Amino acid sequence: AKNIMLATGSDVVSLPGIELDEKTIVSSTGALTLDKVPPKLTVIGGGVIGLELGSVWARLGSEVTVVEFVSTIGGLGIDQEVAKQFMQILKKQGLKFKMKTKVTGVQKTGEGLKVMTEAAAGGGEESLDADVVLVCVGRREFNDNLGLADVGVEMDERKVKVNHNFQTSVPSIYAIGDIVQGPMLAHKAEDEG
Repeated sequence: AKNIMLATGSDVVSLPGIELDEKTIVSSTGALTLDKVPPKLTVIGGGVIGLELGSVWARLGSEVTVVEFVSTIGGLGIDQEVAKQFMQILKKQGLKFKMKTKVTGVQKTGEGLKVMTEAAAGGGEESLDADVVLVCVGRREFNDNLGLADVGVEMDERKVKVNHNFQTSVPSIYAIGDIVQGPMLAHKAEDEG
């Protein structure tokens, strides 16, 4: 090939000790393939993907609780005032929030799932009952075992370094999407490609 375009996408980040089965403990992909509306849905992670999917399931009739480690929703870089207003809108839709809270585990019970939580600062252990748990704590660019360093492609932490034309340090190799700096959004990759 004269030129190569890297557009490897990304994969979901999981939480240690919480095994995704894509049936009752699901990623954003699994949340889109549920065959019925879960009566109780717990969303781990108050970023844009978790909030979008939580909002959809709430509108379909699910009782949704969002558990977020930090004090605001919307992910990194969102304006604090916008985040507050957004939370109020979501609360009016019926979503509940547990902020500054970390999930320490998910246990399968005879009736469903038990989500174990504690205050982000430690202590204050509680549990939530759920029928489905949606794990939305981020995405990670997929660049494992590609041999990029072997061919001389420069990296910036986990991202491929590119110029304004999306050319890497190897002139015949280009990179777009989740593997380069910027938001991990499909429409961003489409614009870049």
